[in-house]
Amino acid sequence: MRRGTAAAAGWHGVCNAGCADPEPLLIMADPTSPATAFIDAAGEACGTLTPVIRKSLAPLHAGEVLEVLAHDPAAREGVPAWCRLTGHELVDSRDDDAQRTRFWIRKKAAPSQPT
Repeated sequence: MRRGTAAAAGWHGVCNAGCADPEPLLIMADPTSPATAFIDAAGEACGTLTPVIRKSLAPLHAGEVLEVLAHDPAAREGVPAWCRLTGHELVDSRDDDAQRTRFWIRKKAAPSQPT
């Protein structure tokens, strides 16, 4: 997964349309956002969105927040359900318009290993 800075790419409207790499671009979030990182999941249907979110959360530390811009209205139900099932915290969500929704997801702590 590629990482960049907000200054390099501009964090709003980041999209991989026309990119050779089909993965969403994970970049550092806007300094005014409560998120650590941001992905624009343009082109991802609800069924393929949650694996992208899981992969995007992987490099983050427990407690850090990923902001996700989803373009599928079905994500409004799918993402909260996925968070409940996986234990990640859905911090907040906001509808940008009839199609797009933003989610803020806090990465859960890794399970402790028995000693």
